Parts: sequence; C-alpha cells; structure tokens
Amino acid sequence: MNILLIGAPGSGKSTQAICLAQRFSIPRIAAGALFREAVAAESSMGQKVKSFLEAGMLVPDDLVTPLVLQRLKQSDCAAGVVLDGYPRTVPQAEALRQLPFGIDFLVEVDLDEDEIVRRLEGRRIHPGSGRLYHLQFHPPKVDGRDDLTGEPLVQRQDDREEAIRRRISLFRSETRPLLAYYERETTRDDEARPQRIRISGGGSPEDICHHIEEAIIGRRSGEQGLKEGNG
Repeated sequence: MNILLIGAPGSGKSTQAICLAQRFSIPRIAAGALFREAVAAESSMGQKVKSFLEAGMLVPDDLVTPLVLQRLKQSDCAAGVVLDGYPRTVPQAEALRQLPFGIDFLVEVDLDEDEIVRRLEGRRIHPGSGRLYHLQFHPPKVDGRDDLTGEPLVQRQDDREEAIRRRISLFRSETRPLLAYYERETTRDDEARPQRIRISGGGSPEDICHHIEEAIIGRRSGEQGLKEGNG
C-alpha cells in the first residue's frame, strides 16, 4: 500500500505522514530526510544537494529522483510506503513508474492560507540543535530562549509572512499539474488508479490521522468486497 501525502507548507502534511507510517507499519520516505542524509554522508551528490539547500532553492529532479528511487528499492519498502514531499512535479511522478511504482492513495491535507501563515509565522528555532518552538502552540519557558541552553531563538527567513505566501503560491502552481496527472491516470488505467482522499488540516493531529486512517481502511475494505463479489 503506497500513500502519497500532498499539502502546502504548514498544513501538517509531514506530521500526518509520520502518523500514518506508524499506524500502517510502513516506512515514511521524506525527500527532506534523504537530502539531510546525503549531505551528512558528504558524497558528491550530497555536496550538490547542499549547494541548492544553502541557496534556498528547490533541489532539481536530476538529484531528487535518484535518491528517492534508490530508497524505494530497499527491502523495507516492499509492503508499501508513505511518500512525503515526493513527487511534487509531473516528471517526478512519471519517474516513479520506472520501478514500476503505483500510488494507491493520494491524500490531500487542505488548510486555509491565513491559518498556514499563522502557524508558520509563530515558529522559532534553536539554530544549534534544530529544536522547534511556537509562540502559541509550544512556547519556550523563557520568551525568546531555548529551554535547554538558554541561547536565543530565531525566526527563519522563510517563516516570515511574505515568504510563506510565496511558498504556498509555488506549491499550488506545482501541485495543480500533479493532481491533474493523477486524474488522467485514473481514466487511463483502473489498476493503477490512486484513490483520492481530501481532508482538512484543522483540528488535532491525532484526530486528522484517525480520519485518514479510517478513510483508507474503509476504501480498502470496499475494494476487497468488490473483488470477492466479482470472483
């Protein structure tokens, strides 16, 4: 069972990807984590990835795709995966078919743009460790200071309102063709048809994960019933 999570920055997509991976006991494959591993390994590919990340640019397909495809070939992915952050473009989706690799469930986590801005604008980070805080949801014990070291917290440049809205706009421009691509797949090949689930990113992460899990289990049960009936 392969699940693709799609959602704007700040929608809670990655939180749900982690939760679903735990619920279904399958690995979460996150492009960002693969980038960090490549950079830490100090490989030639890792150095290239690092140059794009440090410049605040999207890592191009010719670097992202080999990392993801290599990870998907590992034995722990045989029973399925939760994809988080890949594919984000049509060429990336087409690259998955090289394995071949089909998406069973396409889960869209939808959240109002103003709510996304509120969530991301309140984030603060401890640069030395990467520990995250939020002024409203998870404030530090001392305003502006890391709980463990007492060192100053900072707001990332891309967590400022103008940058957030720019990232949301970029996400939408990239995602529209991707969703259309998967819609075309449903009409071209029923066997490769991804079932689309759209859910609000508002509410508690636990409730959202539970609703997604129920939707997936319900649709899988319905599919199984159809197969048994036709058999």
